[in-house]
Amino acid sequence: MLFAAALALAAIAGCSKSDSSEPTKTADAKVPTMTVDDLDRALAAKQAQAVDCNGEPTRKKMGYVPGAILVTSDDAYAATELPADKTMKLVFYCANPG
Repeated sequence: MLFAAALALAAIAGCSKSDSSEPTKTADAKVPTMTVDDLDRALAAKQAQAVDCNGEPTRKKMGYVPGAILVTSDDAYAATELPADKTMKLVFYCANPG
């Protein structure tokens, strides 16, 4: 479960496909963060749902969080791929290979 939490925290780093090697400026953006332990507890208590935004090649190479929603595309997936329960906290993650 700790591995799953670590992968999920990759979402906090972002899945930006920016061509720039510089980090995206997010001074105005407020991205919530969680510790690995907090995420591990939230997943175990079913208070959060992991959402894998990796493509199939990355999933084959690196694996995925068990029970995660595997979206069909990180660019344009249908809202119907996400849980109908809008109160569920979603934790998006990707490997951001480059």
